[in-house]
Amino acid sequence: MNKSSDSVIRSFLLKNDALLLSPVITLLIFITFLFISGFHHQIQNTEATSNTTTDSSTLSDLIQKGGEMLNTSRYEEALVSFDRALMIDSMSVDALNGKGLVINQLGKYEEAITWFDKALEINPHFVDAMYNKADALGELGKYEEALVWTDKALTLKPITHNNSNSNDLLLPND
Repeated sequence: MNKSSDSVIRSFLLKNDALLLSPVITLLIFITFLFISGFHHQIQNTEATSNTTTDSSTLSDLIQKGGEMLNTSRYEEALVSFDRALMIDSMSVDALNGKGLVINQLGKYEEAITWFDKALEINPHFVDAMYNKADALGELGKYEEALVWTDKALTLKPITHNNSNSNDLLLPND
């Protein structure tokens, strides 16, 4: 309870008029003051918490930070960012795909595929997850399946730069 609520309650109870009220009404008024002062305290705490800037507090910030950590090979930090993003929105295809990318970089290709699949369950036309799944399948030596996923991705979003035959990227080196 804050000081202003205490003083209001004391002054109210000390007034002669308060003595004339029935005990039930006095109790109800007292409980109301307690509730209001507690609610005011809770609002102040909430405002203080919300005004505190935390690093990567929004979904897009967390996904961006995860990508930055991934690009600098800071995989554990990237996983933390993507996991935090998934706590905010478990259906975020970008966070699911990002987590899959980190796991793929760690050489856990089967597990990475499960994350790409989760993203594709939510958005079957998510081209990035298709390419990433194809990459993981290629790493596992499942070249035909990788080609199928690459073809699906190319059908939805053809590559327009010099790399006109991206399927070559999935073939084993002889």
